[in-house]
Amino acid sequence: MNTPPQTRRIPPTGTSKGDTVVGFAIVGFLLAGAVGLVKAMGMTSGLDVLFCLLGSATAFGAVVYVCFHKS
Repeated sequence: MNTPPQTRRIPPTGTSKGDTVVGFAIVGFLLAGAVGLVKAMGMTSGLDVLFCLLGSATAFGAVVYVCFHKS
């Protein structure tokens, strides 16, 4: 029988540069979403509020996507 050779996995020893970049991206998206919510409270036009809240929802959705996306 021909069995494929087993590969040995080496556990990561520390945080990689990619993890740091993703962490900054998550913080940036959360900050953008929070600023959008605060700015929407002070707007007078309904259409402006709608666009601002849509941008906030998109930023928070990006955080959810980045956090729970399967690699």
